[in-house]
Amino acid sequence: MDGMKISELSARSGVSTSALRYYEAEGLLPAGRSSNGYRVYGPAAVGRLAFIAQAKQLGLPLAAVRELADAWESEPCQSVRARYRPMLVERAVEVAERERGLEDLRSALATAVGRLDALPDRDEPCDSCCSDLDHPGPSLPMAGAAPGPIACTLGSGDYSARVEEWRELLAGAPRVDVEGGVRATLPTSALDRATGLAVAEQTCCAFYAIRFDLHGSTFDLTLTAPPGAGSMLADLLPEAAGSAR
Repeated sequence: MDGMKISELSARSGVSTSALRYYEAEGLLPAGRSSNGYRVYGPAAVGRLAFIAQAKQLGLPLAAVRELADAWESEPCQSVRARYRPMLVERAVEVAERERGLEDLRSALATAVGRLDALPDRDEPCDSCCSDLDHPGPSLPMAGAAPGPIACTLGSGDYSARVEEWRELLAGAPRVDVEGGVRATLPTSALDRATGLAVAEQTCCAFYAIRFDLHGSTFDLTLTAPPGAGSMLADLLPEAAGSAR
């Protein structure tokens, strides 16, 4: 029987001989046998291997790769495409769901880091504050949460330092007015700093409502306050540079 030996196919395709044997065992790459029992492969094997490699790189399961490889070698191109497309769409949906899960995890981790950093140094045993780091809870209220009293517990020096931190964070960030406050768009590289500031702010000025919305490489930071605290909220914002008002 004429054809390529396994060593020749390996050299031409760049696929190891052990992988070729595995593909045969899994039904991905049929092999013939010569008169002396050696594996032999036809001329289509190199193209089939390239197709298999592509399907695997796209994350398709083994059963789908096997189905597509058989169709690739025996069916018209339009038939292969009709099989291939829904598999890729399904895979894209799975990846999108995984990305959303990772974004949620990243947000939870950033919140946990900020809350952990904001905990005071104590000699007492840990309490519920240490076991609830990944939930926004009362320290990061969402829109609509009941505001705290309009008062800041910081001294004048500490208050000025906190205001300066907010202004540095928001400097140059595009922002728009929203009902009761402002929404700024920042890169996710600033997420840890923003979360830490938000948690710290809630310990002294619980009347602010602070919200984070992740959007891939950026996130929206929304700061709102009750009507009587509008001037205090304005203190946190840098000058109009970068504003989209």
